[in-house]
Amino acid sequence: KPLWLKLLVTVAFGKFQAESKSHALLAAASPSHCHCQPDHLRLLPRRQHVDYMASSGAVFCASQAVQGVAVAVFLYEGFAYNMIFLRRILPAVGKQAFVVPFAIIFNLVWVMAMWSYVAAYTADPGKVPQRWQDFVRTVGEALPVAPARPEWQPGKATYCKKCDVPRPERAHHCLICEFCVLRMDHHCPWINNCVGFKNHKFFILLGVYACVASLTGLVTSVPELVRWAIAAVRLEDGFADDDGKRTVEIADVFVFVIFGLLALFVAVLLILMLATHLPLATQNLTTIEDNYENMPNPFDQGSTAANLAQIFGAYGPDWCLPIEPWRPLSDGVSFTRSDERLGPDGLPEQSTMDAGGSNMSTGVERLWRARYKVRSPGAMIESVVDHGPFLSLARWWTGTT
Repeated sequence: KPLWLKLLVTVAFGKFQAESKSHALLAAASPSHCHCQPDHLRLLPRRQHVDYMASSGAVFCASQAVQGVAVAVFLYEGFAYNMIFLRRILPAVGKQAFVVPFAIIFNLVWVMAMWSYVAAYTADPGKVPQRWQDFVRTVGEALPVAPARPEWQPGKATYCKKCDVPRPERAHHCLICEFCVLRMDHHCPWINNCVGFKNHKFFILLGVYACVASLTGLVTSVPELVRWAIAAVRLEDGFADDDGKRTVEIADVFVFVIFGLLALFVAVLLILMLATHLPLATQNLTTIEDNYENMPNPFDQGSTAANLAQIFGAYGPDWCLPIEPWRPLSDGVSFTRSDERLGPDGLPEQSTMDAGGSNMSTGVERLWRARYKVRSPGAMIESVVDHGPFLSLARWWTGTT
């Protein structure tokens, strides 16, 4: 192509890039309706900013305190059931035959609950991966970025003013953790961690197993709890057998009765929590998205099992274990929508992944390009020059029609 033509197109592209950057700066400076962080934070005076940071630190400390209480209650339940109920109380009332089966049932569920707790607490809830950040830098201005709003925004990267970067769909910024979380559900003080794409499964299993453990402890010990709760109220000095030999101390009775009260409290609390979170999980919703009303849920897969698979992965024995899904159906950056055609493996068909891709893109990046509607160079030029002979020249130069 002639040198003068190359210079002309180069100048045109330079003008386009300058205008695109100025538009991006204006969009970044415009007010956002994101519900997950205050828009006025950057405009706060220094004193108010310090007060805000202090309040965030206070919330974090309170979350740690709540976590400590939760761990103490779980450990107390395990200790009281095994060391007091199984080792002392059941033998004292002549029910030695129930010790082994009760121990197996309770401890199996209790260990699963503790495992789920450790997994939910230690897991990365879903920080925006470096691969997404590299993808954003690679596509540059070709990636449409929308202001964050408290509504459904499927297939749109939204701009986080706190992190100062575009983030994937369904991601939100946590003010306590101070980073954006993929498919964020909420920040849970009981585990002192966010519940997001990577640990939502662990959080649900924790609620189920902890609730079952508390109910198991209550059901298997109800007769003794009722009997010795009355004795504790009467302040009887221990319990004796027919020969007058003391078998259980009054201190053990109080420890056991406190166990029953805590188990009842935890069971009721977890039943109420599961009554909220399980229906949302079966609809492929988060607690944040449950408030959206601008359109029907675009990520609803049409059945309870299919929606749970978006959290637990493809159905298998790993559903019951607090481990990462063996066959995840999403990468946390883009999610299957109800209008997509799925292949046998539960992932979008290859035709969807090829749309808008490039020869240098991997399968995942082609999927991102298609779902986030990354614009081609020709489409970017048409967004600026929408008529006239220069449009035909630009199309000829880029090879588009």
